[in-house]
This record gives sequence, structure tokens and C-alpha cells, in this order.
Amino acid sequence: DALVKHAQYTISVTQDNMDYLTSNGKYSETLGGKNTVTFTASAKRSILEKLSNTDFTAVADMEKIEYVEGDGVCRVPITITCSKYNSNTVTISSKQQYLDVTVEDLGNVQKKITASTEGTVMDGCALGDVSIVTSNLLKISGPSCVTSQISTVVATINVDGMSSDVTDTVVPVLYDADGNEIDASKLKMNINTVTITAQILNTKDVDLSFQTKGTVASGYTLKEITYSPKKVRIKGETDVLNKVAKITIPDDVLDMSGAAEDVETTVDITSYLPDGTSLVLAADAKVEVKVKVEPITTKTFEVDASAFTLENI
Repeated sequence: DALVKHAQYTISVTQDNMDYLTSNGKYSETLGGKNTVTFTASAKRSILEKLSNTDFTAVADMEKIEYVEGDGVCRVPITITCSKYNSNTVTISSKQQYLDVTVEDLGNVQKKITASTEGTVMDGCALGDVSIVTSNLLKISGPSCVTSQISTVVATINVDGMSSDVTDTVVPVLYDADGNEIDASKLKMNINTVTITAQILNTKDVDLSFQTKGTVASGYTLKEITYSPKKVRIKGETDVLNKVAKITIPDDVLDMSGAAEDVETTVDITSYLPDGTSLVLAADAKVEVKVKVEPITTKTFEVDASAFTLENI
């Protein structure tokens, strides 16, 4: 039992004083993802038999980082200790071990989180307001080569088949300028999830009605008004939609005063929608309108006197 024996152990390395690097605007990452160290410990046989990996700790103090010229890789000295026995009982190999790390500039950005949806709501319904009800500001830190690529941050809620308002907690996703998702595994963020809500509204198809103002030029008459689309689909709360029979465009939009030819125009009906409603299709906002104006024509007929009959003389 008095004989000294040797055993080999492999344990994870804890990185200490990381603030030292971040306060200097730097970001570090273990080279190749390797975060372990293998070492030899010596002690009496009876002591070694009681030891396992969990009885040792390995710490790399980032304040002691050593910058190696040329290869872009830095190293941090590792201090290995036995938590179960003191150094007089267990001797750890005196060979200095290092944790190899790469160091680059630290990037810090903040982005507004945009709310989005996926899926299609139930037939007869339409999507209303979609918004984030928790904080929508995301603060991100990490290697500058990654943070510099972040263009947008999107939180998406699934509304497929929904017929009433929905709320969910989702993870924001980072995208670059080309719309590609960015790997966030090396980044730190102030929030990991956001709560997002989507309003589901009812819809109704309603007719459009156009009025005209003024009198056309002398000798002309207004024949008809044609427009497309004839009706539009609006969305809103049920009690609001029930009160809407049609959408009337006021007469001052089509002023025909002195017109001697057809009038063609595009009318944006958005501002004429009833309060509490909006269009399901944005394209329906622009309505193509044509007011047909024709000259008044006269024709003279000669009727033989014999064709007349006198009554009630």
C-alpha cells in the first residue's frame, strides 16, 4: 500500500473570468470545441482506488491568456486540483496544460423583433393585427463575424386553421440580408422567447356604390358608371360587420362638372371603409372607375295627320 501508483484522468475545463475578455471587446471560443484536459495523478494505491474524475477540477483563468503570435490561436494555462485530497496526498503531473482558444472581436447589436405568421386561418376568417406583447427589442452579443450578418429578427406564430384569436410563446429567429437563417449557437441574447398574439377576424363581401357630383357639359348626358372590382371583402369583428350593407363612395370623388367626355380614374377606397373594418386583400383598395359621358342626340319624325285620333272632344 506504500507504493506510489499512477492513474490518468480526463475532465472538463472550466473557464473563469470571462468578463476579462468581454470587457476588452473580445470573444473567445475553444479551438475545435475541445474543452477537456487529460492528466496523470500519483498517490498510494488505496487513495487512487477512491478517486474518480469528479474529484478533480480544471480551471482556465482567462486573465492569464497568452497571445501566440502568427497562428491566431491563444492559450490559457490550466490549473488542476484535487478537491478530495491535498497536494501532499495526491500529486498531479507538473506538466503545464493549456486550453487552446481562438479570440476575435466581440460584436454587440440590438434589433427590433418583427411579428409574423405561418399557415392559413379557417375559411371565412381573416388575419387581423399580429403583435408581440412582451419586449420586442433583442440585444445580441457574440463574435463580430456573426453579429455583423444579422439583418432582421422575426418571431412567427402558427395560425393554421384558427378561427379565434391566438397567443403563443415562440423563439425569435435571426436572418441575414438574403433571408438565410443565422446559426445563433455562438450568440448570447437578453431574451430567448417572446409572446406573440394574432387577431382572427370574420369577413364579409360587400358591394361598392359610387355617386357623382356636378352637371356635365351642355348637350351631354351621363350614361353609366362602371368599376372593378364590383364588391370587396372586408374583415372586422362580427358586430361591426353586421352593420355594413355596402360601401358608399361620396360624390365629391367623381366631380363631373362640365365633362364632355368619358372620365376614367383610380379611386383608393381605403379611407371610405366603415370604422373597425379593413380590406382582406390590399389589392382591392385601388378601384378602376369609368364614368361614360355621351352627347345628347335629337331626331325629327314626320307623322301624317291621319295617324292622329282625337279623344274626349
